[in-house]
Amino acid sequence: MEGVVSRKIKVKASASKVWKAYGSLKLAEIGVAAFPDKYSGFKVLQGNGYAGTIIQVFFAPGVEGPPSYKEEFLVVDDVKRVKVGKFIEGGVLEQGFKSYVVTLRAIDQKDGKKDECIMTGSIEYALYDAAAIPLVTSSIEGLLALMQAVADYVIENRKLITN
Repeated sequence: MEGVVSRKIKVKASASKVWKAYGSLKLAEIGVAAFPDKYSGFKVLQGNGYAGTIIQVFFAPGVEGPPSYKEEFLVVDDVKRVKVGKFIEGGVLEQGFKSYVVTLRAIDQKDGKKDECIMTGSIEYALYDAAAIPLVTSSIEGLLALMQAVADYVIENRKLITN
């Protein structure tokens, strides 16, 4: 079974400011800080945050399932503001998923509002087992929560983030 799930939110900050967090390793820092009950940390195994970078994200003690996952950034495009990451080990790959690819975008508002943008997140997945379907729902809701945490971070730190 294969599919794609996605969510989007409107953010009262420019796409360029959102991208500073969304398109960098700051995204993992924000996730760990915002959800300490779920994540205990991360480390960069390879790369500098752009395509080819591999990070390992560690789950907090008590979180059910594998202790961590590794993700490789396939695309980090600062012009199009698109980031694509593929899980390569652990996490949902040990819970019935054959593949798990996350795509993130920061999109300028079409109405020309420079202080607002749309953040999108999608998960393209393939499952070995239909029993993993509930994890698809929890995964996209988790991604939506991360998107909101990034939006909150950018709004709170708007003056510190340069375009």
